[in-house]
Amino acid sequence: MKFCFTVDWEDWYHGLRLPLEETKKFERRIKIGHYILMNLLSKHNIKATFFLLGEMMEEFPELVQEIKDEGHELACHTYSHPFMIEITKEQFQSEIKYCKELIKPFQDSYEGFRAPYFSINDTNLWALDVLKEEGFIYDSSIFPGNTFRSGITGFQKEIHALPNGMLEFPISNFKLAVLDFGVGGAYFRTLPYKYFKYRLQNILKQRPGVFYFHPWEFDHKQPYIKGVNQRAVHTHYHNLHKTEEKIKRLFTDFEFSPLKEILFENNPVSKKSILSPA
Repeated sequence: MKFCFTVDWEDWYHGLRLPLEETKKFERRIKIGHYILMNLLSKHNIKATFFLLGEMMEEFPELVQEIKDEGHELACHTYSHPFMIEITKEQFQSEIKYCKELIKPFQDSYEGFRAPYFSINDTNLWALDVLKEEGFIYDSSIFPGNTFRSGITGFQKEIHALPNGMLEFPISNFKLAVLDFGVGGAYFRTLPYKYFKYRLQNILKQRPGVFYFHPWEFDHKQPYIKGVNQRAVHTHYHNLHKTEEKIKRLFTDFEFSPLKEILFENNPVSKKSILSPA
């Protein structure tokens, strides 16, 4: 059993749910974490899946080309990083269509998608049908548990086919007391590495796993923004200075593959059958 290392490729302010008008004035710092991560992936010979934010693709196409040239998988993370329960089906479809245009200089289309904040839940499952209609093969958006932002309690944790025929690779997590802890991000930065390693090893005894991270988590000198959701602020900035060392240990202790490789290794479903109408 392996983990896939997935990157929600976005800048430092995207995780704070700030108005788009505000973020236009912020310093772009994605290159800082991008190059730290790319160097670590190269040093450990790891191929990852990058869920690319369209807004950043427009501003930094040269970085997307670097990701492509290194042999990593390119997948979609929307254009503007919306919280999915706050947009309409039409707005979502418009973003996806635009993202499909942005990927054309690098590859024909996308196969995979991840929603910002894992914000596909019981209220907006229509998003999965939009993805199927737009030609996506798989989704990795659903947190099978409860987070303070989203999640679906009781959702199946294994890789499985959705009702529309697409494949779902749910976000890996584990129970700690009454809380569901995701495999990556602030959860990884918060818990002691030895304990987190132990829980990851237990997940791999049952199923392949998905680990998620962001380039900005390597940037501990990023600006500190006040006046937004205090819990979001705490999780966003907590232990950023420890990120690089913990990721180095993770890359030494576990084996990783791109998400789509693990997906189709563990499912006999072919891409052709997913794309074909029922």
